[in-house]
Amino acid sequence: MSRGAFRVGVIGAGGVGAAHVAAAEDAPGVKIAAVCDVDASTALALAGPAGLPSFTDHRSMLSTAGLDAVIVAAPHALHLPLVADAAAAGLHVLVEKPMATTVEDCTRMIDACDAAGVLLAVAHVIHFDPVAEEARRIVASGEFGPPVLVTHRRSAHYEPGSRPSWFFDRHLAGGGIVLNVGTHGLDRVQWFTGSAVRRVTAVARGRPGLQVETDALALLELADGTPATLALTSRGAPYFDETEVVMDTATLRISGTEGLFLQRDGRSTRRLEACSERQRVALRAQLRGFAAAARGDADAAYVDAAYGRSVVAAALAVYESASLGDRVDVLAHGAAA
Repeated sequence: MSRGAFRVGVIGAGGVGAAHVAAAEDAPGVKIAAVCDVDASTALALAGPAGLPSFTDHRSMLSTAGLDAVIVAAPHALHLPLVADAAAAGLHVLVEKPMATTVEDCTRMIDACDAAGVLLAVAHVIHFDPVAEEARRIVASGEFGPPVLVTHRRSAHYEPGSRPSWFFDRHLAGGGIVLNVGTHGLDRVQWFTGSAVRRVTAVARGRPGLQVETDALALLELADGTPATLALTSRGAPYFDETEVVMDTATLRISGTEGLFLQRDGRSTRRLEACSERQRVALRAQLRGFAAAARGDADAAYVDAAYGRSVVAAALAVYESASLGDRVDVLAHGAAA
């Protein structure tokens, strides 16, 4: 590992890769050192303005760019081979969510990085959002009693043409709104409560001509018995991204657009406002924590791969339940509880 700045290569120069590059500009001690995308013009468009080298072959970047780590922001089904190649090159990895499209691929990624002695972190960026961090702190404090019910609801565009075409390719994306957007909600449900999803009863709906689902509803049971719901819609609603954690004596409402509210005795008090730069702030904190952990800081914050696998397992259980029309046990997928 280099002794100076922590040098990171980005694999995947789409919108998410670009967001990582922008966030790194404000991350002391971290430097984006190269960009790779199979489309040369896309790679150059992101790398060029920053004066960075661009690649179309990730193996060439891994071997020649003098990197300490990579961020994998490529289509979901490609995560396993990219992570495995980075590990074989001795590089630490921050892989975008969802970690992979199968639990088995998640496990292979973990095994590859363990064998190589490199860090594998998963980019569940909400863990670094100040509003969400405060919500997690309040729930974990037990001040208002344990969670008794959690709800999450989210809207997203999933009309044809609303996002790059690979998101509608079932093989590359692994699914639609559930695996791509719903994993944010499943993460919140698990992280806020500190308990993994154990059972799922779900329905999913698509649109004519599409390979992937665009709307879904799920009833969840967590390992500690707490019930939760997940509602995802793509049909005409204005943007919303809200989680409510109902505790014995108060309810928290966590809104991506409004902030954090504590609801008690019939009154709602805003604890924190949503930051207009929340994505950049969270991505920067995530990158700094990843770099510090890779350099051996035992107190550095990052989301570990076993947890990332548990989110994938919960999402896949939503698909299985919707397909079978019955309740599904998430642990049957082999995820860590």
